[in-house]
Amino acid sequence: MRSVSFFFFFLFVAISPTIAQEYAARLLDEKTREAIPFATIQYAANKGVITNDEGKFGFCANLKEDDLIKISSLGYEPMEISALNFRDSLIFMKPQSIELDNVFLSNKNLSVDEILDRIKENISKNYDLGYSQKRFFFRESQLSNVRRFDLKVEESTIPELNQELMNKVTASIPRQSDSYKEMLGDFYGNYDSQKIQLIKAADLHNPQNLADLKELNGKLEQIFQENIKSNSFLKIKSGIVGVKVDADEFAEDMQEEKPDAEKTPEELKKEKLQKQKSLGTFATSKIKTLHQNMFWKEDIQLDIFEKSRKYNFRVDGYSQIEDAVVYVISFSPKRNADFRGKMFVNTEDFGVYRIDYENVKPLKKFRLFGISTLEDVFRGKMIFSKNESGKYQTKYLELEQGESVGIERPLKVIEKNKFVKGRRKQNELDLDIKINVGSLKKYQLVVYEDSFLTGKDFETLKTSDSFDFETFKTYNSAFWDGYNIIEPNAAIKAFTAVE
Repeated sequence: MRSVSFFFFFLFVAISPTIAQEYAARLLDEKTREAIPFATIQYAANKGVITNDEGKFGFCANLKEDDLIKISSLGYEPMEISALNFRDSLIFMKPQSIELDNVFLSNKNLSVDEILDRIKENISKNYDLGYSQKRFFFRESQLSNVRRFDLKVEESTIPELNQELMNKVTASIPRQSDSYKEMLGDFYGNYDSQKIQLIKAADLHNPQNLADLKELNGKLEQIFQENIKSNSFLKIKSGIVGVKVDADEFAEDMQEEKPDAEKTPEELKKEKLQKQKSLGTFATSKIKTLHQNMFWKEDIQLDIFEKSRKYNFRVDGYSQIEDAVVYVISFSPKRNADFRGKMFVNTEDFGVYRIDYENVKPLKKFRLFGISTLEDVFRGKMIFSKNESGKYQTKYLELEQGESVGIERPLKVIEKNKFVKGRRKQNELDLDIKINVGSLKKYQLVVYEDSFLTGKDFETLKTSDSFDFETFKTYNSAFWDGYNIIEPNAAIKAFTAVE
């Protein structure tokens, strides 16, 4: 018995150095005490994380006591902290001022147009455009805001379909809701071709179905079933547009989806597999879109290089990223252009370390027959860092897209029956609908690890729909224990799905 105890003791001692430790902290400005977002935390060669918009970060790694954790951020003095001394939950960074007179810049007399030309000329030399394997974390945040939802009854021949009921419907619509998708996986490919293998994914799904709204849905179904004849059909008309729906077909459409508690294990398993496959397709599509919209590509929304004549560019000063002095170049519309922002360009090799951009006007507008759409938000970031071979590689990509949808139209629901004597029209409900909904989607992709991949390995690589997947009604931090992710902000931690 004693020998067994000694065996487990020595086994524990032998394996304990390989157990991954968790490191977490928040990065703050030493002077202002404000959070420093999107700072790079590197804990090994080609391995690192990035702070979130609240300056928080966390990672799991097998580090020795003398291993160094390197911290760098735009405009701050780089820091190094040994794993042994990594104890504080708050880390303060010193702002760094660049005095041009004290820095030797062989290219300091270049005009902004010459800098832009050299950026474009050096793309293939500066950026790692070949195949690689990257470990990534991807998050989609989706927020919706119902600004207006009015249903006014103009006429109703069914007493129960009255303004009081429509007011209950209006009151039951959630005005604000949020949903999130989080995915960890491996990226294979380059900026033109990609294959994605998910490892782990969480769906923080908000069905937006209130109990009151379900109750009203059942009430509406009951009202129609009691007042509409089985051989009738419904004429649903909005303006000059109309469709015909059989009464039986309408009753089927009104039926609620069964709650999870009433589903069989086979139904739940099939539903989960469908969601899992859909999530894999979604991740591949969005990550592909982010990589195929890099700033040097043609026919992309962010056209500051492709249509540079439409923009004003100006060198605002100098800063530091990692060990490089960078130009701080702002851009704004000169003619009928869409974006403004800043880019940070290495003064030596003209590699772009970072671009921040936002639209200055709606990108698309549509209004016809009382229906309007407005694409009013398109902003994001592209952040790169140098790998061991001196090439720039993707570190962090962010894109926010927002849209507003408005509906101001009349709606008529008319019951007709050709088998009843007298007039064919049996019942009618006339509504005046005024709805305005805004939605904002935010996509974040951070790369933690990067390694070389041959073209042959990429072509023969097979991916699957198999990965660890769960749907949550509240944020579950334990799901990501032992994995590196973008630290959730306060809104995500407070997520609770509507029951």
